[in-house]
Amino acid sequence: MDRYAHLVAQGRIKLKSATAADRHSMPHHEVPEDAHPLAVLLAEREEDDR
Repeated sequence: MDRYAHLVAQGRIKLKSATAADRHSMPHHEVPEDAHPLAVLLAEREEDDR
């Protein structure tokens, strides 16, 4: 969220609120049992060029 906070504060973007009903449309990551989920997400984030 910190990445977008300044854009929201300036009114350049509006974030849509999510509810439990929206969970089916959110990304789901399969993580091996022996892996730490946070480590997997951080590794993906590091690979992302954005």
